[in-house]
Amino acid sequence: MFDALLRMQLGPIIERLAQMETELEDLYRRADNFCRIGVCQEVDAASNTCKVRHGELLSPSIRFFNPSAGAQSESRIPSVGEQCLLLNHGGGEGGGQSVALFGLNGDRFPPASTLASLTRRLYQDGTESGYDDASHVLHWNNGPAAFTGSRESLELSIGPARLAMTPQAITLQLGAVGLLIDAAGVHLSGPVVDHQGRVISPK
Repeated sequence: MFDALLRMQLGPIIERLAQMETELEDLYRRADNFCRIGVCQEVDAASNTCKVRHGELLSPSIRFFNPSAGAQSESRIPSVGEQCLLLNHGGGEGGGQSVALFGLNGDRFPPASTLASLTRRLYQDGTESGYDDASHVLHWNNGPAAFTGSRESLELSIGPARLAMTPQAITLQLGAVGLLIDAAGVHLSGPVVDHQGRVISPK
């Protein structure tokens, strides 16, 4: 009789403990799926979606983060093979409620800069831009065209043409033809100076 009374009193508590155990297991499973490292497998630039492989699983087409997405917007399409952090905001086992946060470097895509002072962007065609806040130098390079500027000087070159600037003067030089601007005025040099078809210097 005492055992029956005890079981009657403890029965609801035991059932509640079993229910709590099930709920905790579900929470542990969801927490394990919140964040995972993945690798981009497919990209659909038109819809701004991608598919990400994480472990043995492949997500459906999901959205990915951009640098900004408001009134001021900037797009950056991820590359196949690029690593990302897969955020499952729904906490479910499927990947339909996941979003991908790209920008994790790996062996395939190493960092564009390993200097703490240098912020650098490298494009797949070889074009690059960067700024070093320690030396105050801004750099841009696109094939034969290059620009380097700092607080003390500026230099722009396009093929054989070269532009240089200091706090006192700006110089543009292409072979024997040159333009110098300083406090004294504008100085032209070269075999011919032409203004709208009219030669204003001796040949």
